[in-house]
Amino acid sequence: MRALITGITGFVGSHLAELLLTLDYEVSGSVRWRSKRDNVTHLELAKSIKLFETDIKDPMSVRKTVADTMPDEIYHLAAQSFVPTRFR
Repeated sequence: MRALITGITGFVGSHLAELLLTLDYEVSGSVRWRSKRDNVTHLELAKSIKLFETDIKDPMSVRKTVADTMPDEIYHLAAQSFVPTRFR
């Protein structure tokens, strides 16, 4: 099975990626160009996951990522986590 996780670099996304890898999933994730990757660096270095720069506000960017990853399942966890910006 192939899974695509938006927001893979966040707390929940990184833990979900680790769980899916234990279940023998092929895991890909969408990331913003400026996202910190601290939560998934160990998975990326081990070549366990593939990361794709994606702007989830851009339909063509999302379409390309989905076409490139061909996921069986999509977990949409991307969100604005900085509270003041989120409320604006």
